[in-house]
Amino acid sequence: MARILVVEDDHSIAELIQTVLESENHSVKLASSAENSKKILDSDVIDLAIIDIILPGQGGMDLILELHAKFPNLAIILTSGKTDMSKSTFKVLAHQFGVLSILPKPFTVEELIDTVNETLQGEKAPV
Repeated sequence: MARILVVEDDHSIAELIQTVLESENHSVKLASSAENSKKILDSDVIDLAIIDIILPGQGGMDLILELHAKFPNLAIILTSGKTDMSKSTFKVLAHQFGVLSILPKPFTVEELIDTVNETLQGEKAPV
């Protein structure tokens, strides 16, 4: 069982991710902004963060940079439906920032579960 933080401002997507991952026996906490996620990370031990690239206030990439510096062992999955994450320059930059996997929206339940499992095992999930 992993402790997972989902940083997603779309409440329906966050709840869907939470439901799916809890059905896989993971413990899931939700944050709707970078600021809320930092409060959770300061008080709880988290194994994996799933972070949307576009968030209110501080953006996802800025949050990832900050988290990578503060929690270098934190596994991170980046997700977005509004950014073309298939470009190789984006992938290289994201991985340099500490992102282990990229999960474009929309994604299937199977893609979510596979990406989470591969990331938790320390593998780079296919993008």
